[in-house]
Amino acid sequence: MSCPYWYLVTNPFGAVGLYAEFVEKDSVRHSDSEGAVAVGGDAYFGDPAKPSGFSVGSRLTAADPAELPGGHSVVVGGTLYANNVVLDKGTGVAGEVVNRSTPGRGFGVDGDKVRTGTSPVDFGKEFTELRKLSTGWAGVRPDGEVSADPSGQGVFLTGTDAKLNVFAVKASDLERAGAISLKVPAGSSTLVNVLGGSYDMHAEPTYGVWIWDENTKGFVQDDYNSGSDAFKQVRSKLLWNLPQAETVKKNHSSRPGTILAPDAAVSTGSASYGPGHVNGSVIAESLTTVPGAETHRMNFTGCLPGGTTPGPIVTPEPPKPTETPTTPAPSATPEGDLATTGSSVGPGVIGAGAAVVLAGGALLAFAKRRRRAS
Repeated sequence: MSCPYWYLVTNPFGAVGLYAEFVEKDSVRHSDSEGAVAVGGDAYFGDPAKPSGFSVGSRLTAADPAELPGGHSVVVGGTLYANNVVLDKGTGVAGEVVNRSTPGRGFGVDGDKVRTGTSPVDFGKEFTELRKLSTGWAGVRPDGEVSADPSGQGVFLTGTDAKLNVFAVKASDLERAGAISLKVPAGSSTLVNVLGGSYDMHAEPTYGVWIWDENTKGFVQDDYNSGSDAFKQVRSKLLWNLPQAETVKKNHSSRPGTILAPDAAVSTGSASYGPGHVNGSVIAESLTTVPGAETHRMNFTGCLPGGTTPGPIVTPEPPKPTETPTTPAPSATPEGDLATTGSSVGPGVIGAGAAVVLAGGALLAFAKRRRRAS
């Protein structure tokens, strides 16, 4: 893909854009990431106490790992604490690998595909650049309209530019929205600058994000397999930029687009309201999820302004009132992706009939449960 406009840059994230999860410090993960994962600190993948495991790279092609730094689909700068970790594609590297599985009931890393070694990623350098990009993009003048229905339940982001649509909204205004609706031309890129020290998607809560589908001429709620190609184009070119946030909490509902929060502790789901999936990448200072929460390989493919110099961040205007309330109805299945309920790799699954091969007393097991239709 190329950007035919001189002020827009193709692949603005560079190598970072190849990852489904790119985390500066520590990461606590369960279930599944369809793409590649990079963690600068310690990684806690899977937990025998839940029990849970973690699988990586199910949607990578056989050729994709060669494009990643060091050729690895998993990079951990610190220690990888592993319980039933499966690499579907590629290999991994970590400063140290600790097998935290229950003896006789699982494994640390399937096939010992993660070796010890030095990280091929300079996380300090990358996050210095990411913070510069995030702050610079927050200074881009918005040209899209932010409005809200009279009840305050819905926030609408409407843009008409065929190339790039930029929005600025306070995190507190976005939190009050029961629904978020985005309408931009198919094929255009979207930059949503969310300003404030924290953003909690469960505050209202927000029960879904809708994107205008040019083919069906209507709003479609985000879900793993939602919408036409026009819908998917908008989703893959959507960036939520949170340059000031120190905490970002994502709830049970599916979130389309890439989340850039370089100074934030990002959490997806909780024990009280369940897991939530991201149909895009997550770039964060730290990441914590509950079992069932996934990141899906829908990496950012849009074009954004290049060479932006950090300057004054644009102060968002309050959402304009709409004439009539048009907030979409809540989803009948508010637990997240309609086609996905999560995956797990763990002793419970192994005991439930996964393929197990015993060779010389060593357990060589691959167990994975996925209820998503492939």
